[in-house]
Amino acid sequence: MAGGAGETLVQLLSAWNEADADARAAILDEALAASFLYEDPHAPAPFRGADGMAQYLSIFRQNLPDAVLLPLGSPEVTHGTAMVRARLDRGGEPFAQLRYIGVMGEDGLARVAGFVESE
Repeated sequence: MAGGAGETLVQLLSAWNEADADARAAILDEALAASFLYEDPHAPAPFRGADGMAQYLSIFRQNLPDAVLLPLGSPEVTHGTAMVRARLDRGGEPFAQLRYIGVMGEDGLARVAGFVESE
């Protein structure tokens, strides 16, 4: 596990930018708790586990190969919960503003919710 809630959430966000599936899987294995749950408005339903997140990110990379997710500033952290704002760029141009909230468990991020602020 990378560290506290903020560092681990930023580590997870780095998986969005990783083109190599094996490297993405390594990031997810390190950052996510066994009981991990993810939800955001672009996911058809919440899903569990590193495998579900890996599948989601594979589809994301396939559909948006030129996309880059950039955390904006340092995460805000209170106890075991972190929030980070991010920008999604496509083709080098800003595309969307996002917010991610992650809650740490004993063995990594237990839950992450993503919110689209603007597209």
